[in-house]
Amino acid sequence: MSVKKQTTALLQQLYDDYRLKLFNFCLARLSGERESADDCVQEAFLVLNTKLRDGEEIENPRAFLYRTAENFVKRRQEEMTKNTKRLVPLETAEEAAVSDEIYSEALDSIDYCTLAKKLIATLDDDEKLLYNLRYIQNTKVEEIALTLKISRPAASMRLIRLKTKITDMVTQLDFEKGG
Repeated sequence: MSVKKQTTALLQQLYDDYRLKLFNFCLARLSGERESADDCVQEAFLVLNTKLRDGEEIENPRAFLYRTAENFVKRRQEEMTKNTKRLVPLETAEEAAVSDEIYSEALDSIDYCTLAKKLIATLDDDEKLLYNLRYIQNTKVEEIALTLKISRPAASMRLIRLKTKITDMVTQLDFEKGG
């Protein structure tokens, strides 16, 4: 068996053995934030995959996954803390608030459907298919893997990359608009 196939088989086995346990581990530390917990698990497996593909030997993959997931959990917790600190006291918010009429006009001027279509149009065909399967049809990762004839970890990693790309594009648009 080739090294690539051995690595894929090992990653698949680890994914099968630890994905749910790792998810519960992250979920408990993130106060029930399911999406954040899922992201931490996917990111931990992505790091493991990268290290294995680079030829690094991981003596204890289970411990490595938990340690890596814990690091991602800590980052999420820090982000959540920073976001909480950014909240403005009600009195200050009332003083700074614009009138409802101006706010409504600003929201009405944004065509979110057109904006989403433009962003999706910039994706390549494989990314569009993945986007459609996951975000339009709400297909589970396991089903996406079967559809694309790839492993579950590979499907998860493709979704992570797609999500990151779209987030970066939206962030870039926000900066271009001066937001």
